[in-house]
Amino acid sequence: MKDFIKYFTGLQRNFGFCNIKNGYKDPDTGKLKFNPGDYGWSGKLITEEDYNQHLNGTKSIGIQPCNDNGLACFGAIDIDPKVYKNLDIKFYLDTIQQKELPLIPIKSKSGGLHLYVFTKELIQAKEIKDFLEQVLFLFKLPITTEIFPKQTKLNNNTDDQKVNGNFINLPYFNKNERVALDPSGKEIKLDLFLKVIEMNLMTSARLKEISDNIIKLELTGGAEEFKDGPPCLEILSKQKMDDGRDRFLYNYMVFAKKKYADDWAKKVLQAGRNYFEFNETWTDDYIKKKIKNWEKDTKGHTCNDQLLAPVCVKSECVKRKFGVISDKKIDWPMMTNLIKVDFKPDPEYYFTVANKTGHSVIVHAKNVTQLRDQKELGSLIMAQVNVLPPPIKPLDFHALINALLDTVDTVQPAPGTRPMEILKKHLKEYINGTQAKTYASFESGNVLKDEVYAYFVYDEFYNELKENGWRKDSSRTSHMIQKMFETKEKEDSLPKPEFGKKKRFPGKHKKTGKPYPGVNGCVSIPLYLFDKEEEDIEETADFTEEEIV
Repeated sequence: MKDFIKYFTGLQRNFGFCNIKNGYKDPDTGKLKFNPGDYGWSGKLITEEDYNQHLNGTKSIGIQPCNDNGLACFGAIDIDPKVYKNLDIKFYLDTIQQKELPLIPIKSKSGGLHLYVFTKELIQAKEIKDFLEQVLFLFKLPITTEIFPKQTKLNNNTDDQKVNGNFINLPYFNKNERVALDPSGKEIKLDLFLKVIEMNLMTSARLKEISDNIIKLELTGGAEEFKDGPPCLEILSKQKMDDGRDRFLYNYMVFAKKKYADDWAKKVLQAGRNYFEFNETWTDDYIKKKIKNWEKDTKGHTCNDQLLAPVCVKSECVKRKFGVISDKKIDWPMMTNLIKVDFKPDPEYYFTVANKTGHSVIVHAKNVTQLRDQKELGSLIMAQVNVLPPPIKPLDFHALINALLDTVDTVQPAPGTRPMEILKKHLKEYINGTQAKTYASFESGNVLKDEVYAYFVYDEFYNELKENGWRKDSSRTSHMIQKMFETKEKEDSLPKPEFGKKKRFPGKHKKTGKPYPGVNGCVSIPLYLFDKEEEDIEETADFTEEEIV
């Protein structure tokens, strides 16, 4: 078990959990899915006992490979096919053997495949992620394929709290589930798996050496004119094409306008002759028509295209004079790994953006407006990533956000972090805090109690809330307090909070002998809710139907 812990060490202050027994398979894809509360972050420090329970099948755990210092000792390519039963595992096993890759294939919980790499010691998480990205094209996988560590730097959010990012579910649950495979596809027992890891431990230098050699070998035989251009075109140029010609030629046009600015049209025509199998459709005249349509085209390379994505070597492309980095059009930085923390009624979002040094930085959007408004989102990225995205057309921005939302991973908040829970905690502490012994102390915000209610100046309570990081406005907060006292049984006889009350302090003034005047702006809070044992509060939206409309 100590070896297992050593190889799967990552973030220590938190770990993921998964209630496997409650999972269900998507009937269309076969992917294992979970209901809210059965999958997410534990909110606890990882211990040896947690690893032990995982191996014994008591509870399944997940680890964020990247620690708070941006270091990691393992990573993985997550292969999730659209339909799991169609996954060709043999192709991946054969590729690993043929290319002599230090990757260990392991079954995932859904029936997919994780390709793991391990290092002898903690190295920069970015180095592991870069290596895995650089070998994607060997498996005909697009650059958008899920890779762990997803984040290479765990920065602080706007509340100055460390973010967690994403965890990967560990293998060998119950010692015999999600197991590694040998080259023939046979399952490997845990003790042998640990020995295989030991034999394949990498250093930072060795990972770079392997990836450089792979890229060099794969590019060998490509056309000489692409040596300073996109590697994907260089790879595709090794043999004459009879499929995907449209997309190749378009991207060649983008490349040619940069390298052969004054003669690009002739170069495009010649490219068709050099790299394509001609037929009744594909002729010189057909290509000339395309050239005419492209005369005013200023768009960049289509890197995510089905033809190019499987042979994308981004790490090499960005180094080249006429590679993707040279596109005149400046696009928004790529946003990936969207996580929705399902606070009700105001969810929060986390997503990943690459900064100027290539590190994957987690951006925290505290409300939906920060995600849906182009200016707000741009400011958010600038503040947290030091990259200012350029303005783009509204429809393009909508498409960008919709594409991001298509990948959203919804998680439930950790216990005690929901707004209603936080508010109830503060309210309880305030009511049980300093008690009003004098009229002056009551007027300044201290609490006055009788057998049924606690009374205090609402504005004083709200100001204290804000000092503790509370972000909701006063009216929303008062509405949430009222929601606390809504009962499922609709017991109208139970006392309810009242706001805007005028409450008189009991007794009489010592000097005048007159009753104390009433204090305006008070709230009365029934005490019965805080006499009960703590229980989950069902949160509902703080808006009426009319307000929503």
